[in-house]
Amino acid sequence: MIPYWSETTAELLERMGTSQSNGLSDIQIKSAQKIHGKNILKEQPRTTRWKLVLRQLNNPMVYTLSTAAVIAGALGEFLDALAILLIVILNVLIGFFQESKAEASIHALKQLTVPKARVKRLGKVQTVSSEDVLPGDILQLEAGDYVVADARVIKSYQLSTDEAILTGESLPVEKISAAIDKDTEIANRKNMLFAGTAISSGSASALVTSIGMNTEIGNIATLLGSAKESMTPLQLRLIKVSHKLLLIAGLLIGLVAAIGVLNGDSFFNILMSSIGLAVAAIPEGLPTIVTLALTLAVRRMTQRKALVRNISSVETLGSTDFICTDKTGTLTTGKMSVREVFSITNGIQEASHYSLNPLFSEALILCNNASLDHGGSGDATELALLELEASRGIDFITIKQNNIRLHEWSFDSDRKRMSVAIDKGDKIRILCKGAPETLLSLCCLNSEQRLIIHNAINELSGKGRRVLAFAYREQSKTDISSKDFAAVERDFNFIGIAALADPPKEETISSIKKCKASGIKVVMITGDHPITAKAIADELGIPEKDFDQVMTGQELNSLSLENLKKRVETTSVYARVSPEHKLKIIEALQANGHVVSMTGDGVNDAPALKKASIGIAMGKAGTEVARQASAMVLTDDNFSTIVSAVEEGRAIFGNIKRTIQYLLSTNLAEMLVMLGSVALGLPVLLAPLSLLWINLVTDGFPSLALAAEPVSKDYLLTSHQPSPKSFFDKLFMRELYFVAGLMTIIELSVYFYALKTQDVISAKSIAFTLLVYLCLFRSFSCRSEQKTFFELPFNYWHLGSVILPIILQYSLQYTATFQRLFAVRPLSIQECIILFFISIVPVTLVELIKIWRRKK
Repeated sequence: MIPYWSETTAELLERMGTSQSNGLSDIQIKSAQKIHGKNILKEQPRTTRWKLVLRQLNNPMVYTLSTAAVIAGALGEFLDALAILLIVILNVLIGFFQESKAEASIHALKQLTVPKARVKRLGKVQTVSSEDVLPGDILQLEAGDYVVADARVIKSYQLSTDEAILTGESLPVEKISAAIDKDTEIANRKNMLFAGTAISSGSASALVTSIGMNTEIGNIATLLGSAKESMTPLQLRLIKVSHKLLLIAGLLIGLVAAIGVLNGDSFFNILMSSIGLAVAAIPEGLPTIVTLALTLAVRRMTQRKALVRNISSVETLGSTDFICTDKTGTLTTGKMSVREVFSITNGIQEASHYSLNPLFSEALILCNNASLDHGGSGDATELALLELEASRGIDFITIKQNNIRLHEWSFDSDRKRMSVAIDKGDKIRILCKGAPETLLSLCCLNSEQRLIIHNAINELSGKGRRVLAFAYREQSKTDISSKDFAAVERDFNFIGIAALADPPKEETISSIKKCKASGIKVVMITGDHPITAKAIADELGIPEKDFDQVMTGQELNSLSLENLKKRVETTSVYARVSPEHKLKIIEALQANGHVVSMTGDGVNDAPALKKASIGIAMGKAGTEVARQASAMVLTDDNFSTIVSAVEEGRAIFGNIKRTIQYLLSTNLAEMLVMLGSVALGLPVLLAPLSLLWINLVTDGFPSLALAAEPVSKDYLLTSHQPSPKSFFDKLFMRELYFVAGLMTIIELSVYFYALKTQDVISAKSIAFTLLVYLCLFRSFSCRSEQKTFFELPFNYWHLGSVILPIILQYSLQYTATFQRLFAVRPLSIQECIILFFISIVPVTLVELIKIWRRKK
């Protein structure tokens, strides 16, 4: 078969059975779907249910319990062996259902991040999921788009692509539509576009030739195989915590065993006590609970218009202390309007009733790629220029039809201007618009004129306006299509200036106040004039007391890294910056130890988005390149959504921290109680089976409810900046030791008193129930670090997670089979009431300490 790149476009379109103007028909689409399937790369298959079950079996607790069951059966304790096996099955089932739910949620979230593609079908341009693109489709591509399939260029305009992902070539590759030699290597196939690459500049129509695993990147995927999904940093830290607990448990087990030998206990009792102690020490469900909690947080963020692409990003998001954000569309409405216009002859005029020469209108309309059709499309600034002319009754459609554009030199971040060549019959008119400081240097003006213009710019910029300058020149009619912009952007005649405004979003100001109050610094980065940037920043309330004034990109370039590291700490507004400057700002902040969120929407923002701790792309106005490079996508392009996402991230970090506090304090209390009863020479307080029961009913339900605790409205204002490295700060450790120690003292004291006043079975029954109560009620004080239980909104899930284990505990004590199995007797109503009041002592003291600490 002739390679796609060596045929002419006409031959290839005929071979593929499609047309450039109409694309695929309904019949062709249905046929191609059956033949080719989905445009996806093969991923690692989802974990089967059996593998999930086996994963639950592969943990230290199951090994320990299974060993205990085997030993109990070998020694003739068949009832104990059966009970232990039932506990194992229950734990496996709970872990299986939790992990199944987490995996299903993660898979659903991945589906939300599938890129879109614009294709021509049935004669119309349609937006479809990249998975539904088919061979024969006509892709419509612009700068910033991701190429979703291998395709042959059939029509292009100044097209170049970034193919580093495929070829390693760091510079953009210029593309053509003409056929090339069939033996051309992939790096030189300049008429082909490849899946996974990005459009750097220009636009194109391209015929899809291969999809999915048949693409060039699909071939690479076949060779490499699918990479195994790694654990999040948070999960790895939790595993380290579990290993440390296991080590501590090992030391305590050795101590308990030694004391048991000295006291003359039987080998079976010593062994079973040691195994029970080991089980009490291992928070075996913690990694699964954390994954589920993170997934729930990501789903909540999605509902709040923040789409998190990677679940591990939630951990970093909660630690954010710098938010570097674009201005237009994020902090402001993104709806520009022309407020004033200026010319040397007429000065500054209100845009609503200005009257200027037709040349100004021509520049506004022709040096413009926007359209007012179907509600408007294109750049917000260019739309505002067209809307101004439309409001004055100018027939801009006729003006466009009568003035044919011969060539365009597109806007870029370095030149900060755009030029077009217009056919004027016997001559060509070059129209240019751009930032005044770059355009005025190309205009023929005397010193007096320059002073007048600069004064006008300063006055308009001081009002927070975005200022655009317009100029023109005329030349003889020659072929200019291959000319570099430097050859035509010169010797301009100044036309005038348009001043535009983009007001802040109402909710942005309150969100910025919220950030400041919670210790998060907001930095505005814009390409606007410094005076404009300062005016908008002041209106938003961004600058902080004793902070520097605006830093420009030019000033930033002059600073060394060390000096920049100092300046970024006290700079909150950057003006006239390029995407490369964003990268420098991020690197300086990160070098100072900050966790930085950075917004972006363009192709050139991708490096900064990748470098940032959290890259945030715009879902509505942003390019696909920016979205793919980011960790989070805003579906509403709103700064307030970033703040909500940071709040969710910080809240989930706090939830997980408090869940660990709950599990460690109760598990440590269980270990100390066992050690204490043995060390005091008392009958072993709890049988191994009782410990397993406590571990089952008090660890699972409450910890899951704590990890999924809803976010309060003022959480960002009342919470502390979390450390991304460790949960174990001084406050955490003090509360851990205090609560575990207090629970141990209360438990041993009640047990000691019960032994003095009642028989051993009664004493153990009382101690058994009391420890269940102590563990469950401990969870109430773990719902918040700052607020007491009574200050928090009612949480039915948490209440249910406490009531259900209490019901199970009563069922156990009042069922004859369980009474024999656990060697317990039923407790009276009076005993239960007394135990209830005793068990709320620790939680009451912790809540009182919160109030005291807050006042202090």
